[in-house]
Amino acid sequence: MDTRACDPSLEVDAKKKSVVAQERDRFKRVLFGAIQSGRDADDVVVRDAFGSNLDLSRRYGRAPSGERVVEAVPRTTPRNTTTIAALSTNGIGPALVVSGSVNRATFEVYIEHVLGPTLREGHVVVLDNASAHHGGRIAHLLAERGCRLCYLPPDSPDFSPIELAFSNVKACLRRLKARTGEALEAAIAQALASITAADARAFFAHCGYPLWQLPDQ
Repeated sequence: MDTRACDPSLEVDAKKKSVVAQERDRFKRVLFGAIQSGRDADDVVVRDAFGSNLDLSRRYGRAPSGERVVEAVPRTTPRNTTTIAALSTNGIGPALVVSGSVNRATFEVYIEHVLGPTLREGHVVVLDNASAHHGGRIAHLLAERGCRLCYLPPDSPDFSPIELAFSNVKACLRRLKARTGEALEAAIAQALASITAADARAFFAHCGYPLWQLPDQ
């Protein structure tokens, strides 16, 4: 038995644990951090996706003391809508909205026809380790445009500035409360457009990417 936990003189308090994914690879994280610290954020494009549906609503509301906050939301909803988007220091780039989940074929269409035309030679495109992001023509499509492909370390969203952008986007969608497919698509467009270049640069800085150039005035 560990008697230290029973000794009040040690001033040991019960605390909430900080949980991280077991799959995290410390060496890969250290290596990625070292590489990104020498890479200009203006050369980086981070891609990710998020899901949404017609039942989005704010998690909190106001009510008189002692009363519950109640709001009616639809329980029968269609398939999730998935939005594929990219973040650069200029803000949210081109997006593709699809019904259901994203497979490799859909992702290749996004890279070739949506994101690709906005890339320039020297861009580094950062992806997470989803299975749809590996294999196929992805690396070839990026190489054709003079871009490099880089994968995040496993389970390391703290290195992904687009995660911060999507948090704001989802909060906006909850405020807008779209209840039809058309309204949801319009809400997604509005929420993505709400991410400014200043927001994007702050997200990159927060995740450890150097900002070597001043933003355009």
